[in-house]
Amino acid sequence: MTTEEKLAQALRTIADRAENRDVLHGVMTKRRHRVRRRAKGTLVAVCAAALGWGMLVARPAPHVVVGTADPGRNAVERVWPQAVFTMPGRSKPLAAISATEVLVWAERGTLELYDAASKRSRTVAALAQAPQYLAVDRERVVWLADGHAWVAPLRAGGKARKVGPIPGENVDRIALAGQDVVWSAPLDGVWRMTINGGAPERVARSKGLQLVEWPWATDEPLDIRKNPTKVVNLQTGRTIRIHPASGAQGLRCGPTWCTGTRNEDAVVQRSDGGWNQVHQGLRGYPYQDRFFTGSGEIYDARTETTVTFEGAELGTSGGRQWSAGRGVIYWTQGGGVRVVNLAAVPQP
Repeated sequence: MTTEEKLAQALRTIADRAENRDVLHGVMTKRRHRVRRRAKGTLVAVCAAALGWGMLVARPAPHVVVGTADPGRNAVERVWPQAVFTMPGRSKPLAAISATEVLVWAERGTLELYDAASKRSRTVAALAQAPQYLAVDRERVVWLADGHAWVAPLRAGGKARKVGPIPGENVDRIALAGQDVVWSAPLDGVWRMTINGGAPERVARSKGLQLVEWPWATDEPLDIRKNPTKVVNLQTGRTIRIHPASGAQGLRCGPTWCTGTRNEDAVVQRSDGGWNQVHQGLRGYPYQDRFFTGSGEIYDARTETTVTFEGAELGTSGGRQWSAGRGVIYWTQGGGVRVVNLAAVPQP
């Protein structure tokens, strides 16, 4: 990957991923702060100009217009009561495992499986620091550290194992696919290796694609204004063509739903272009091709339900301070951590 491509990926990450502020110790939180976002956009534009990249610009901040939930009637505790619980201490939820279980990073430096039903946790692995990239299924967790993939069982006794080196630069997405670890980096396609090690191999039909949620991948462009053209099922070869709504830019799509911007508004649309609606600050890829999060709200595209984080604390700028992992949204509340587990939301 060339220097320009590396910087493009880094700038895209700055623009696409949430602004950061500590809410829990060592936790990077998603705080929608318009002033910081404008400053961030200026940084990207300046760097792009310095490199002579006329194409690279920052995505404009989503503008709050319609689709706002009633704070009382649509509070997440009222709409999805089974999905909300409070954990003691200052653990950091990382990923949803089941309707009652989440993977967390504990203050003492361990990955733990926390069960909201029993209010108990068990240690999965002791690590020097919280992993930046990880993936889970019902039985195991895999994460990247020091250029290698590590795997640990969630339930049965066992220790973390180093699977093997992960080749490539700027790897930023990882998933579990049965007995395989799969990963991707910008422009490099999707790769796989068994959880027992072995030689990495590129997944068929994945050249130029980035993981969304296994088995789906997309041709996400480096230019953050541009839209992808397709989402591909890497198991079956099924290809879904993306049809942007009029004026939509910077779409990030699962097989059914996308988010992007139109002028200064955040927009949600179907990947086939057949439906679109302006919403409050939503962005990024959907969780389970269904849930989008932003500006203190969660939108369930499948049921067209919007809920609010009524309990999230207000920051000095008036915005709600919260953090998110894979399928989990959380914030400090009293002496604990309030968690929304999207895996507990019933299927429609």
